[in-house]
Amino acid sequence: MKHMRVRSSALPPFFRVWTALLLLTLSSLAPAANDTGVFWLAQKDNQTVYLLGSVHLASSDFYPLRDTIEQAYGKSDALVVEADVLAAESDLALQQKIMQASVYQGQRTLKDELSADVYRQLLAWLEQRKIPEAMFIRQRPAIAMVSMSMVELRAQGLEPGLGIDRHFLLQAHKSDKPVLELEGIVAQLEMLNNLDNPDLLLQQTLEQLEEVESFVPRMATAWKSGDMEALHELVIAEGLREHPEYASLYDVIFFDRNRTMAEKITDFSDRHRTLFVIVGAGHLAGDKSVLEGLKQRGFQLEQL
Repeated sequence: MKHMRVRSSALPPFFRVWTALLLLTLSSLAPAANDTGVFWLAQKDNQTVYLLGSVHLASSDFYPLRDTIEQAYGKSDALVVEADVLAAESDLALQQKIMQASVYQGQRTLKDELSADVYRQLLAWLEQRKIPEAMFIRQRPAIAMVSMSMVELRAQGLEPGLGIDRHFLLQAHKSDKPVLELEGIVAQLEMLNNLDNPDLLLQQTLEQLEEVESFVPRMATAWKSGDMEALHELVIAEGLREHPEYASLYDVIFFDRNRTMAEKITDFSDRHRTLFVIVGAGHLAGDKSVLEGLKQRGFQLEQL
């Protein structure tokens, strides 16, 4: 990837994409009776698929979710998620795989992957937030960027333990409802680890961490109103216009995964008559979305 100066008003592509995937919620996203949210119905023959644009971090005032969503979950035969984030809590072998994909083994460290200047910037960010260097030094670059985003979002009162995917996973595990994974945690980590030019991506992330606060209200408004065009503009279209040289990044983070997700949802629907699917809301926006993939496979779509 070729370095390009980032305008102060624009989030860099990786940070925009990852923040959008994590975000899509704030304390300002407390539900209201007239909120639409990102919730869709896909039907074909006797197959029914509910699709909820996920909120991976949330605050307590995000609940309760509107009745239409909870009722759809109750009617479903299986829950479909990108990754079962609860599975690792009781699976020691999976915990080991996650650790191996998240941190360096042996003597290599994050410092070895970054230029001296970028590493100094990272140390300054850690010092400002009173985070020990030791907490980051073993992390792989993409994992470090995710951790940095989480720190900023938690500072605004958001917690992964309150995320929508976890909310429904807890119900599914308690009631023994089948949980089907579209990807899995390890596969997602490996995808992030294979992103090109980690030094540039981490540098841009550091430069734009403060932009989260201004990005959030726009994302919140789009999510609450169910405005799919605005969501697509914020998560994908705006970034591609500003940095067309990063098209391959969007292929990896969104479009390639969207095609695979649509294929798997279609396969799952052959085995389970009614599915309740939770994916990042950005995966449901645009003409290369999961929704479009289902439409091409004969499903009729309706936003609920």
